[in-house]
Amino acid sequence: MARAAINVLGATGATYDFVTNGSGVIQSSREGIGLYRVTGCLGMVPFPPIDEGWGYTVNQVDSRADVDIQLVDDVLVVTVTKDDKPYDLKHMITLHILVPDAVVVEMPSPPPVAGSQGIAEETEA
Repeated sequence: MARAAINVLGATGATYDFVTNGSGVIQSSREGIGLYRVTGCLGMVPFPPIDEGWGYTVNQVDSRADVDIQLVDDVLVVTVTKDDKPYDLKHMITLHILVPDAVVVEMPSPPPVAGSQGIAEETEA
């Protein structure tokens, strides 16, 4: 598994400024007031040494909001409330998530340089 950081915009739920070393398609959406979904990830980056998810940040304008994050049927569900009521983030939330590893690409060996053996033979003579 690889780590990624995504920003989910509060007004639309769109993914913004995606950073990863992994593979796969990560998508996010706003499903309703204060309810966001992220698909294509493997959950939150675990907090060492236990396996509870961690790693989200909200902007200062949303600092008094409460955030609950659950992985349900391979979908990361982010629920945001403020004063016990559903709340749309004014800015965005940054999530530190796990994503599938990138596919290892085998690089072909470079072809031999033309005449490189001939130079060695000439210098030995």
